[in-house]
Amino acid sequence: MRKPSRPFFSGEQPSLLTYCLERDTLYFSLKMALMVGTLLALINHGYALLTGHVTSGDLWSILLTYCVPFAVAMYSQVQGKRQRDHARVTSELQSGGETQTRQEKRAVTGE
Repeated sequence: MRKPSRPFFSGEQPSLLTYCLERDTLYFSLKMALMVGTLLALINHGYALLTGHVTSGDLWSILLTYCVPFAVAMYSQVQGKRQRDHARVTSELQSGGETQTRQEKRAVTGE
């Protein structure tokens, strides 16, 4: 599991841009854009591509067809990583608090 670029123990999360620029996030999003975008481009513009009657408007539309799955994959990756990191910090804070509570109990009971 890869750690975020900056630790955020005081509740401070890395910026969205930090998550977006992580290599694995970019790689996954590009892969999804190529696979899903190609499928959508063939579905929506297959006839024009096969017959060679692609206009400049079609090219613009095909380009946007790749941008949508890229954005969706990027968004889902970033949200998943943010939730994972938030849960990790919350868990660490809670376990640290439990440890401190146990130590206080031991001090009171003399164990």
